[in-house]
Amino acid sequence: MDSKAELEKAVNAFMTYEDYLDSMITKDDLLFLEDKDMCRDLLSMEYHSNKRIIRREAFEETKAKKAAKIKEYKIKEQRICSEELTTSCKLMQELAKREKDNLNGCIATIIFIRDVNEKGEEVSAYIDYTHRLRTENWNLYFTGEKKIVPQETDLSFYNWTKGNSHHTSSTNFEVAPDTDTLKLFFVCKNDGYAIDVNPKIPVDELLFRLDLTDTNYEQAVIFDHVVDRPIP
Repeated sequence: MDSKAELEKAVNAFMTYEDYLDSMITKDDLLFLEDKDMCRDLLSMEYHSNKRIIRREAFEETKAKKAAKIKEYKIKEQRICSEELTTSCKLMQELAKREKDNLNGCIATIIFIRDVNEKGEEVSAYIDYTHRLRTENWNLYFTGEKKIVPQETDLSFYNWTKGNSHHTSSTNFEVAPDTDTLKLFFVCKNDGYAIDVNPKIPVDELLFRLDLTDTNYEQAVIFDHVVDRPIP
């Protein structure tokens, strides 16, 4: 087997470079050295082995390229509903611009909507855009056949007519009410950033707020959080 084939086989077989090295450590090695890390170090330097050892740099570079290809493939496979955009509603036009970035995890968008439901009740909600994208058919929204309706299962829902409220964390955000200040925060689970939706609070480089007018809703606001980095 040539070196390229060996590298490909190792990358496919092992999650990490350490796992690859461990596969070549024998019981006698551990009995003699009594230290797995030392065994790994000797193997990586091609000591104490009659086999050709793949370099860490080559393993990790190939692993990263393969992961990038898989991610790119998954992104291409995702159906982009905003390509069907036909409505003139400004909210939907702005959300169409953000669909790919939300699906890719570059940004995490929260939509605030206040509107009147089919029962004639005034309702509002903070909505996890990515979560809704993955659980609903957004073609109907982008073509204007259907309006986004605040739901009790959204991050935060309030029925102004009945005075009922509900808070529900999602796969992307943890709802964190502050009982002392009566504020509501949405904490991004990917990087721990806390979004304060209070309009009087200035935004920073990781948060963008867009208040929209001339939409099909009583009130519509978009909060874009630029996802920084995963929590270690």
